[in-house]
Amino acid sequence: MPLFPGVDPIPLPAPVWLFKALELVTVTLHFLAVQAFVGALLVAIIWSLRGRASGNQALIDGSGIVVNRLPVLMTYVINLGVPPLLFAQVLYGRALYTSSVLMGAFWISVIFLLMADYALLYVLAGRAKEGRPWGWIGLSCLLLTLAIGYIYSTNMTLMNRPEVWAEMYRAHPQGLNLNTGDPTVVPRWLFMMTGGLTTGGVVFLFLARKKFIAPEAASQFARTGPILILLGVIGQLATGTWAVMAQK
Repeated sequence: MPLFPGVDPIPLPAPVWLFKALELVTVTLHFLAVQAFVGALLVAIIWSLRGRASGNQALIDGSGIVVNRLPVLMTYVINLGVPPLLFAQVLYGRALYTSSVLMGAFWISVIFLLMADYALLYVLAGRAKEGRPWGWIGLSCLLLTLAIGYIYSTNMTLMNRPEVWAEMYRAHPQGLNLNTGDPTVVPRWLFMMTGGLTTGGVVFLFLARKKFIAPEAASQFARTGPILILLGVIGQLATGTWAVMAQK
């Protein structure tokens, strides 16, 4: 007998298969947006810091082109993240609600972390347009984004471990639990984040073909894109293997 019941189709306004299909489509789009954001932000930070240290204007210009588009990209991250979360609540509400309560303090903190992240993106874009340094602020944005991703990875894995819910609640009923006992949390989180290199590389190759990009910056995008894709594939192979092995 399962530890928690399956979906009851009676109260659903549509077939279960339709909700699962919509969940798969929307979460895939959300993952692509998240990975593009993480990869682009990471490289833009490196370019900005290296460019200012070496006086390489092509790196500085390229980083500015990227960060000026990050606030818009973040809107896609947020808006594409809402539907899959809602579909998950419909399909797996008993599990997701329970895990969310167990780590409630961290789950609620996502709202404030995201607000801070979004606000700093506009600071980055403004400083880039003015030609002012922003690398360390960008690093703060990246850390906030990674923290949000870790919290989500923790919740999505905790919802699959009903056997530990009661013990975790007894230990910390205030909602201060993290799924630290699950060896798959970190590799799953890293698998998603390293995917940002691959997706970011594709975005860079796309930008390299745009006519409004200066030739020097376009050349930088074209050189960096394939390297990012290669590093991302290697990173995901490594972390994916780690995640699979950790489940045994």
